Amino acid sequence: MKGVIVVLLIALLSCVFAFAKLTGSAGVRFDENIDKESFSTTNTTSFNFTYTFASDKVKINSKEDVHVEVAATAKFILGSRKTGDGNGILIGNGDRGIGAVITLSTAKIVGKNWYVSVLGTQDAYDYAKAAVLTITNKETKDAFGNVKSKDSQVTSYALAFAKTDGVTIGYDGFTASIGIENIEDFTLLGSATVETPEFAFKDDALKVQAAAQFSRFKVSEKKTYVAVNSLGFSARTTAIIKDITIKAAFDMGLENFGSEVGTRSERETQFNVDGRVDFKYNFINANIYAYVGGSGLKFGKAVKGVYNFYKDFYLDAKAIFDLNVFELPFKVTVSAKNITNSEVAGNLIIKGGVVPSVKLEFAKDAIKAAASYSINTETKAWSTLVYGIYAFEKFTVGAGAKVAGDSDLTQISVGAFAETDKLVKGAKLGLSYGLNGDTAYSDGCTKALTGAKFTSNYKKGKNGTASAYCKITF
Repeated sequence: MKGVIVVLLIALLSCVFAFAKLTGSAGVRFDENIDKESFSTTNTTSFNFTYTFASDKVKINSKEDVHVEVAATAKFILGSRKTGDGNGILIGNGDRGIGAVITLSTAKIVGKNWYVSVLGTQDAYDYAKAAVLTITNKETKDAFGNVKSKDSQVTSYALAFAKTDGVTIGYDGFTASIGIENIEDFTLLGSATVETPEFAFKDDALKVQAAAQFSRFKVSEKKTYVAVNSLGFSARTTAIIKDITIKAAFDMGLENFGSEVGTRSERETQFNVDGRVDFKYNFINANIYAYVGGSGLKFGKAVKGVYNFYKDFYLDAKAIFDLNVFELPFKVTVSAKNITNSEVAGNLIIKGGVVPSVKLEFAKDAIKAAASYSINTETKAWSTLVYGIYAFEKFTVGAGAKVAGDSDLTQISVGAFAETDKLVKGAKLGLSYGLNGDTAYSDGCTKALTGAKFTSNYKKGKNGTASAYCKITF
């Protein structure tokens, strides 16, 4: 009953405030699996609204205006609760119904050049990101335990950190946060962060920003816990020298120092650092990324040291040559990941060896086309992708193919689509063959094609899937 009241209250607030924004989508997809000779339909419905409470301003000593800023979002999902650990509110008959995930995104007392937020500490700062490497998380779950797909995410090192309840204070561009927690045996846990504004020098030709963070949190280990400490520092800078722009960023962290352990031996103290340098001049945009440490690269937000994949040392680089500067409609991208040939683990896209790749893109008027090639120097696994897309006035069509192998040819896949959002305002209609239906429906057929999300593989006798969908957005 309490959950129903909360949802009704939010619905009422969204109607009361004229500046509330309601967005969502509803649709149906028809899939024919040619190999299994099966046909299925899928309905999808999701909607959310964002609203901002009215702010009251009060005078302090008749000199300064101080007011409260509160904003929240609510996302609704038509589905079911498949696990008992979801943190959303489910309204319906049994396990099925409408699920609501409510997030209070802003709660601040705001002054002229300062604010105080009561929503907890900041997350760990993560300035340096890998230039090439991505990690694919194949199976993630929403707040109700329902499996949903997730795109590949860029890798990086970020300090193992636990965001805690507390306050965040901003003053004249500086940001600091602190939160303290106490567990059963009175071991003190908590986190703190501080970040400077971006300082500019020499008429903005040089900009510098820095941040630091500390976290002490517990990690469960066989009916006991380990209380671990993490201390990190991050910095980034931008320098402009005539027509050359150079950017540099790094994150460093000391983890597991001064750990308190229940029945387990003390964890090894680890030092980690990653950095990235970007260089841009005229038609050249190049960058290089490196990581050294023992904790391992992570993707997404670093939460208590999880998602460890690369360890010790990793290096990748990328260079983009944009020939449009010379009025040529081409762009060439050359990259290499795993240059140090480090050991890999987990669900990384690559399985060892240096992986150089090259991609040629053409874009002019309504035509987009590309061809790419990559190879793993250790496993000898290679792949090539070609595609072309043409945007007519009312609809877009595209087709592509992927061929891959190692010592033998292992994949021959093709895909094609026709898609439009011009025939009916607010509705997207699509037809596709050989493309992943989930990706095509959620992100569009173009992304499924350019991301090589194929369902066919004629080398293994798979004809793939044909799909049609209608998606209404509001």
